[in-house]
Amino acid sequence: MEEERILGFRYELDEDGLVSIDVKCDYPQQNRSIVLFKKLEKIKIMESDIIFPVRIKHYVVTIKDTDKLTIMKYFKIDGIKKIVEEYKSNLIGKTTFIKPEILYVPKAKYPNLHIHFYQVSEEEGIQFQNVEEMIESCLIHYDNTKQFTNKRLSDLEAYVNTLEVRQMPFLPMEVVKFDDNGNIRDFDQHLLALKEVELPF
Repeated sequence: MEEERILGFRYELDEDGLVSIDVKCDYPQQNRSIVLFKKLEKIKIMESDIIFPVRIKHYVVTIKDTDKLTIMKYFKIDGIKKIVEEYKSNLIGKTTFIKPEILYVPKAKYPNLHIHFYQVSEEEGIQFQNVEEMIESCLIHYDNTKQFTNKRLSDLEAYVNTLEVRQMPFLPMEVVKFDDNGNIRDFDQHLLALKEVELPF
């Protein structure tokens, strides 16, 4: 019986009908997974119903100089939403995408967490003619694919589930949506990622 594949990758369907794809790499740019990652980015952008050409303003919020309380609060998948919520006033009434980046600077014990905001703007930012241009411009390329050393992971394990931290490079752009009460909704891909890295108790 022939193995089921998507874009050359093995996959399985779980009992809820969700697709789990077998991608063995540490970053989206490795082992051809960039093709799959770009497809996921495209889906997320197209689901937002933005109309091209579009102008996007890009800015970054960085959590650095970290202590254990900061790490415990933010350096996990649902910590990303907490950061976004702190900037909610800048997002209301606007179409904004977010994407995390986890990055060690040389000789650092703990990483920096960058949250990239990509906001539709009429006057500021870069104009993209189509979704492919936007994807290429917003891709995060990790130069150091060996940044998660055993020592660094051991240091983080005291405070967070490092499986969540290592998932962050694979989280695609997510559009910020609000519920009827003005609260930011959960990010779909973040919930799926959390399901994959839950620790057994």
